[in-house]
Amino acid sequence: MAIITLLTDFGTQDEYAGVVKGVILGINPGAALVDISHHVPPQGVQHAGEMLKTAFNWFPQGTVHLAVVDPGVGSRRAILAARYAGHLFVAPDNGLLSLIWGDLPPEAVVRVENSRLFLQPVSATFQGRDIFAPVAAHLSLGMALTAIGPSVDFSQVARLERPRARQTEAGEIVGEVVSADRFGNLRTNIDAALLDRLRGGDSRRRLVVRIGGYQIDGMSSHYAQHQKGGLMALVGSRNQLEIAVNGGSALGLFPEFLGLEVRVRMDPRTSH
Repeated sequence: MAIITLLTDFGTQDEYAGVVKGVILGINPGAALVDISHHVPPQGVQHAGEMLKTAFNWFPQGTVHLAVVDPGVGSRRAILAARYAGHLFVAPDNGLLSLIWGDLPPEAVVRVENSRLFLQPVSATFQGRDIFAPVAAHLSLGMALTAIGPSVDFSQVARLERPRARQTEAGEIVGEVVSADRFGNLRTNIDAALLDRLRGGDSRRRLVVRIGGYQIDGMSSHYAQHQKGGLMALVGSRNQLEIAVNGGSALGLFPEFLGLEVRVRMDPRTSH
């Protein structure tokens, strides 16, 4: 069974997401459609890229991933179809896909140009329906990338640079908040491997986390470990440092969360 995932900023109050599904099923009635999310913040290209990077590998190889977060819809920006790590992707050429493969070249990238696949006339404002959806459906039926359009050199694909956490000469990790989930947990760009290196591989060593004037002494292993209403730091399901409140919302404490600096250091009492 062909699987097609959908990731958009369409929301669900309008018909857009449902119509995209209808177009796909009209071409491949046997496709299994899986919503990753339709609630990416409007025009949130970076947010969508991070979400798809986290999600795609949990699906079987051969899955087609359709991502329509497209502030440039109707403009001269290209639409891409790509194969990476055994998966297929259809997305605008706005840097979204670069967040998935980073510096590792995909196995193949083409520019979507085969207009025989498109619904006509093509809307300048809803190409998710008229171009993206039919292309994803045809890929799910086994169409080769080379039938979609001409090859594109990896170096010519638009890129977005992820903000990277760093370790200072003083041994402190400096990162930032990059997103928030629906529970109000703040996700950072500090990954578990960097925290492990700071500890020297010894998980017994305690870390101190500072964010927005607050200090969190020690890491929690799960949300209920801290007292109710308490601010905590833990490694979430994306293997990145999260800031959370047990039974509450860290977002409520930091409404201007994007780019908020987060610092992590060893507790000197456990550094030896």
